Amino acid sequence: MAGVGFELKKLFKARTATGKLKAYSASLVITTGPFILLAGMMLTIQGLFAKAQVPQSESLLFIGTTVYAFVFSQILSSGFVTAQTRYLADCLSEKRYGDITASLFGINALLLGLGALAAFLFYLPSPLPWVDKVLGYLFFSEMLLIWSQGVYLTAVRQFKGLVLGYLAGAVAGGLVTGVLLTGGELPAARCGVAGVDVGMGMIVLTFYLALYDYFGPPRQGRVFWFLSILDQHWKVFLEAMAYSLGLFLPNLMIWQGSWGTVVGGTYRFAPVYDIITCYAFLSILPLRTMFVVSAETEFYDRYAIYFDAIIHKGNYRDIEDGRQTLLFTMWFELRKLMGFQFLFTLLALAGGTYVLTLANVDFEAANLYDILLMAAYFTGVTEVISILFLYFDAQEQALRLMGLYFLGTLVLGLGGIALFGESSYGFTFFLSSGLALFYGLHSLDHFADRLNYYIFCGQPMFYRPRVSFMTHLRDKLYGVKESQKGGSL
Repeated sequence: MAGVGFELKKLFKARTATGKLKAYSASLVITTGPFILLAGMMLTIQGLFAKAQVPQSESLLFIGTTVYAFVFSQILSSGFVTAQTRYLADCLSEKRYGDITASLFGINALLLGLGALAAFLFYLPSPLPWVDKVLGYLFFSEMLLIWSQGVYLTAVRQFKGLVLGYLAGAVAGGLVTGVLLTGGELPAARCGVAGVDVGMGMIVLTFYLALYDYFGPPRQGRVFWFLSILDQHWKVFLEAMAYSLGLFLPNLMIWQGSWGTVVGGTYRFAPVYDIITCYAFLSILPLRTMFVVSAETEFYDRYAIYFDAIIHKGNYRDIEDGRQTLLFTMWFELRKLMGFQFLFTLLALAGGTYVLTLANVDFEAANLYDILLMAAYFTGVTEVISILFLYFDAQEQALRLMGLYFLGTLVLGLGGIALFGESSYGFTFFLSSGLALFYGLHSLDHFADRLNYYIFCGQPMFYRPRVSFMTHLRDKLYGVKESQKGGSL
């Protein structure tokens, strides 16, 4: 978050309403831009479908294609992208900007390769026409690129350009869909996915140009030099994967039940539940936006003071004062975030059911929205706690938290379906996310009380990077010999 942090501090120093608005807008773009963009494009295209009186089968095929691309691209990329943040942080601190661009190409190549294999296996038995398969695969690949680019965009301060890129892509996607629908020669679903492909493609290209312009060309062609980070920070990789799987597991399980439907002989999903879940998680966008602002303008300053006292040989009083101030700020900001988001959750609770009934969601299904709102609230706060752990490099604690989140969702979800069937939908997710939040708060409190111990005594006496398959693969790619490894890492 180095880049966005500097920008937010600058904007808040102005102490004007305009400056604060710009700061929150920048945070919103970085944290939730792709999600908002996709939701907006989906609603626009659905509106075009309604105006053109598109058959429901075509509309469902479009939804299935986009939902699958969104969900599985996030699951596939989450671990790699989160681990990549550590490599990016090292490059920024050491001013190795050429390696930043190179690593972006490398992580993109890795994700596209894995994505191509996954898409091939998925579409191989599908009866869909090859054109629809290609269009679906393109959207899936673009989402993989956008998730990975998002990490790097936090270091680019060209927020106005990024916003314009988002808007240009969204407008282009709607226009292409509208033009193709007007022609009336192509199936509606194909028109919609093609429009989304064009819009997201423009955004991917815009982001590539912004990153290339800011960081410069790749250095020495070392596009896969980052691979060793997957060995060194495998706990971060697993933590992110556990979170993504836990987040989408309820949907995946409900897809297999009576609410599930198969579209085009390919996509199995539950349109009603998926729509309700989407609206529920839209409610925590304020939490994500506020957390970035809070972390980079309040928490990080105290964080830096504490560790500066440790690194630069501050005395005991300096370290203890820094610790107390840091923990006070952390708990104060966390309580403020929880209260602020709870207010938005209550507002969504008050008006959400009414909005869903207007969107032709039946009243019984809309009742799920209330409990999913709370599940989204618990999930959002749990995610914040895991990030706080990672600020202190407490990877094991973060992994335990998200491991519990994943296992709770899996066990309670399967048990609820087996014992209570449809009656358990939403409720087991509420229970598992609430359990994870309770454990997360308890674990963070325990960690905070023993912060000095974990910082001074919880680290190895002599640091030795973990060397495994990915490091050996990197060394083979670049001809690194055993005698050279000490200075290379």
